[in-house]
Amino acid sequence: MNYSHIISDMTWSYSRITTYEECPYRFYLKYIRNVKGTRHFFADYGSFMHLIIQKYLIGELKRGELADYYLINFRKNVVGKAPNPKIFDNYFRQGLDYLTSIRDFNGKILSVEEEVNFKLESVSFTGFIDVVFVSDRNGWINLADNKSRNLKQRSTKRKPTKSDEELDRYLRQLYIYSVPIEQKYGVFPKLLIFNCFRTKTLIQEPFDIKAYKATKEWALSTIDIISNTSTWNPNIDWFKCSYICDCNRQCEYFQMFGGDT
Repeated sequence: MNYSHIISDMTWSYSRITTYEECPYRFYLKYIRNVKGTRHFFADYGSFMHLIIQKYLIGELKRGELADYYLINFRKNVVGKAPNPKIFDNYFRQGLDYLTSIRDFNGKILSVEEEVNFKLESVSFTGFIDVVFVSDRNGWINLADNKSRNLKQRSTKRKPTKSDEELDRYLRQLYIYSVPIEQKYGVFPKLLIFNCFRTKTLIQEPFDIKAYKATKEWALSTIDIISNTSTWNPNIDWFKCSYICDCNRQCEYFQMFGGDT
């Protein structure tokens, strides 16, 4: 069934577009049927770490208070069940280790977890930008995103590796956020940064105008595809369906395969 009458009124985001790419049926459940999602470990963990980093950057928590806040509030915020004890232990320890040795961004913070509402061409978009700061060294405006995912630094190989391709997919979010940055400050960010806190990896990519234009084309063309979709087929992946998808309990396909998390 075609739901263009609903889709035409949507406000879009990077996550909404990628939800369709990952599983059209999840998009259907989440954004057309508006089912109430289920909390999962990975999403809870990422949100909790974002909250603590935000509190630190805006001055609500001091450096020496981060670990205690993490330990006291972990179970209140991370209620989803991890796939296994080893994954839980790794994530828990890596989060604590990061917070006990947290690094500051080298510059003046302009905004933290700022909600942005903007237009991409004529399409309405929204999002939350983790960090915007001005570099102390050269006065550049930079855009940073805190990530629990273990992204890799770009390789030097001529042919992009799978890790390079994954990095480019995630960079699309920051290129989309470059639109409101340019509208607010009059310039594009110079660096797009991923703070991969679990592995203490800081990935800094220079803003590339070709990648920016390609991202806009990708976003708008994917929205056009979604708008003309009449079939919402699932992509069944047991791990993602079990521990990533927040609509799994309402998904007939997952339940048909015996899913119950």
